[in-house]
Amino acid sequence: MKNFKISKEIEELINEIDVSESYYEKVSNRYKAIANYIKESDLAEYDPDIYLQGSIKLGTAIKPLTEEGAYDVDIVCNMTKKRRIDQTQRQLKDEIGKVVEDYCLRNSMQNLPKESNRCWTLYYVDESNFHIDILPAVPWNNGDDGNIAISDKRRDNYDDITDNWEISNPKGYSDWFKNQSNFKVLKESYAKRIDAKVEEIPDYKVKTELQQIVQLLKRHAEVMFEDDMEHKPSSVIITTLAAKVYSKCTSISDDFTSLLLNVIKTLLDGIEYEEEIPCIYNPVNRKEKLSLKWDKEKMYFEGFLKWYNQLKADFSVDNKEVTLNESLYYMQRSLRKSINEIGISLDSLSHHQRPKWKLLSANESDVEIKTYYSCPGFRGKKIKSGEALNKKGELRFEVIAPTLNIKDFDIYWQITNTGTEAKNANCLRGDFYDSKIEQGKRIRIETTSYVGRHYVEAYLVKNNICYRKSKPFEVNIIDGFTIEWFYTKNEDITYG
Repeated sequence: MKNFKISKEIEELINEIDVSESYYEKVSNRYKAIANYIKESDLAEYDPDIYLQGSIKLGTAIKPLTEEGAYDVDIVCNMTKKRRIDQTQRQLKDEIGKVVEDYCLRNSMQNLPKESNRCWTLYYVDESNFHIDILPAVPWNNGDDGNIAISDKRRDNYDDITDNWEISNPKGYSDWFKNQSNFKVLKESYAKRIDAKVEEIPDYKVKTELQQIVQLLKRHAEVMFEDDMEHKPSSVIITTLAAKVYSKCTSISDDFTSLLLNVIKTLLDGIEYEEEIPCIYNPVNRKEKLSLKWDKEKMYFEGFLKWYNQLKADFSVDNKEVTLNESLYYMQRSLRKSINEIGISLDSLSHHQRPKWKLLSANESDVEIKTYYSCPGFRGKKIKSGEALNKKGELRFEVIAPTLNIKDFDIYWQITNTGTEAKNANCLRGDFYDSKIEQGKRIRIETTSYVGRHYVEAYLVKNNICYRKSKPFEVNIIDGFTIEWFYTKNEDITYG
């Protein structure tokens, strides 16, 4: 097996988002406490099999994005001596819910369990700030193949006795994921190194490159979709795609950075098609489609594709024009919620002209550029600095300055392009432009013509003096995939 050397900078990023061993130990203790309670309750006659699933089981859990955020722990409660036709989904869920509520009361927990579509949720109010989702289930069939039938309030037959339940296989998925990265071999190697028995070592003591890559991709999605968590790509989709391409990437990668970039570059290879519609199945059970939301509403797939384009841009995949330091900066910026600066000094660009006016104040905090992006067939939307955009779109810039009366000033715009395409077109620019009057606002209209990171600055000028200027707004234009491309192309994806 290869030893993928990791840089200090990327290792620091992983350590920032990784979950501590003490947290894993606390989760283990509380999970065992509720599991033992259920096994010793009136449900004991049904021989409940209770086990972890999700990111804690896979070793891909990450710290919450904010201090107010909570850790999410998922467990399955499989009534192994029950069958689908023994009761309705509601009856199974209520039966388990009653025992979980008793557990809360017996342990004087501050909150009673909360019911969601599939689970019962226990909330722990302490410094760890986490909750446990308990998924009621029964075996899918008589065999011990890991397939389970799960209840879901959203199904029309929720109150019917039927064998038409949703199917899942958390145990099989966990085994598949760990096999993708030779987890067993690594754990055996770790045990040998510390002279311990393999069965005595908790899984969280071992961390594979695949687990670390999934953690980085999940954090990127959380930061990007902080204001729209509903359309954030799900963890299971990110995890599945990364694991499906991982093995191939290990054979063509020499260090952790190249492995990470190759996983991102080939990530879409894991997408399949069903009647020309992109989809993702559970790799251990094709009856379970992990991308069901993509079928129900296109915005979920649009969110996934938007994330992927931004991921490629932020991790500088295939971008040979950025330096190593710039690449690391953009990666760090995309994973850290607090960073919103641009990655270069514009004064270092020879074509970036000096202001034509005397600058009265260097304060950039009270002037903001508000930017809207639109492309053919879609309504305009407000975008953030650095957001990945496709070509052939239109940009509309306007100035926001709450502490100033903008009408007292003339507004000028400095447009500075970078990249080979702009250079070859003799369009690096770097000079100043007047505003356009539109609906009483002085704005600037531009088009997304050249791949690269470009910069827009606004200057508030009166009597040949610049009283304020904005921070640079980064326009990040990429050669990205579009949703139309996916829904019209049903063949193998290739990358240039």
